[in-house]
Amino acid sequence: MTSRRTILAGAFAAGLLATAGPAAAAEELKIGVMFPLSGPMALIGNEAYQAAQVARDMINERGGVKGRKVVFAVADAPGPTQGNAEATRLIVREKVPLIVGTYASSIALAASEVTEREGVLYWETIAVADKFTQRGYGNSIRLTFNATMMGETAADFSRDLAGKLGKKPEELKIAVISEDSEFGQSVGDAAARRVKANGQKLVADERYSRTVTDLSSLVLSLKAKAPDVVIATSYLNDGVLFVRQARELDFNMGALVGIGTGYALPDFLAATGANAEGIFDVDAPATPNVANLPPETQKLHAEFLDRFKTLAKRDPGPLALISFGGFWTLFNEVLAKAPDTKIESLRKAAYAIDLPDGALLTGAGVKLKPEGDKEQGQNTRALISVMQWQQGKLEVVWPKSVAVKEAVSVPLPEWAKR
Repeated sequence: MTSRRTILAGAFAAGLLATAGPAAAAEELKIGVMFPLSGPMALIGNEAYQAAQVARDMINERGGVKGRKVVFAVADAPGPTQGNAEATRLIVREKVPLIVGTYASSIALAASEVTEREGVLYWETIAVADKFTQRGYGNSIRLTFNATMMGETAADFSRDLAGKLGKKPEELKIAVISEDSEFGQSVGDAAARRVKANGQKLVADERYSRTVTDLSSLVLSLKAKAPDVVIATSYLNDGVLFVRQARELDFNMGALVGIGTGYALPDFLAATGANAEGIFDVDAPATPNVANLPPETQKLHAEFLDRFKTLAKRDPGPLALISFGGFWTLFNEVLAKAPDTKIESLRKAAYAIDLPDGALLTGAGVKLKPEGDKEQGQNTRALISVMQWQQGKLEVVWPKSVAVKEAVSVPLPEWAKR
């Protein structure tokens, strides 16, 4: 008998593959789209925006949303100040009924304050700060996991590495480091709490500026404490810097569990080369086990992958998959089902979404915590994974439902032996 999971996922994906007829140019549906397209977070901001463009083009080629062509009013928000200003501009001047974004938690928090005040829906696809869904805001929705889930996953996975490291779980010494933005602090705090709750020894819990240009003092401090595992929440530049200086200062560790897409980007591999081998990353799966997805989701994945490569001239990272899923769900489960774009209608459609695991390209589903919950608007079916660099490729190693490889290189070889 066909499972409910397959039926619902198939209805979600297959029904969207066959909407006929081009949308009339005169009947446009304009939505606000905000990402850091310039500044220090532009690399990933642009990747997320490119995934959004693919989703927009795909829905428009299928006839748009109820016959209306989707168009973007785009805002570049390198930081929270611009996020606040641009959200105001999109609502007041562009007259958008909703804003989608943003990748960075600090920007999402600032922009969603504006949408809450102005009675406009804020649809977050990527930012993870716990605070985003803990403010009691009725108009803020998040499709991805939160910071606590990321930090706890890293801590739990680190505990499970004890056997490979030749130790009992309670003997593990774990260091937690993170950059000091809203993202880094939220994830780092969650990881540190979980390490202690799991009964491991937390030998360091450090924060540093994400614009840092020298981490040697931190690396030397960690080296003196000799942790078995380092859990590091980073963006790209500081993640690369940490790995380089760990090698330069001969700081060896049993495992490096990175958190954040900085460790998952091809740019990380390009910058660190063979030094990336064996490093883990906690994020959405960049290369999920597609064969485990429902057939129609597999078709959607193949189409997205082909289109993204054509547009971006590279493979998508995990945030591209998350971004696409957020926009695709918005188009087909909210805008297509709400009778109009009034905030009440959009909010009602959002809270009615019930997509099973496997409906999205990462293997995730969608079901929001209900209105009135202390984390209302948080997706309870967001999927988080652990990946590892193996022979120049990022492979999903956990959980088993999406894993394609077993974890290797634990413990990590000493730098001198690589």
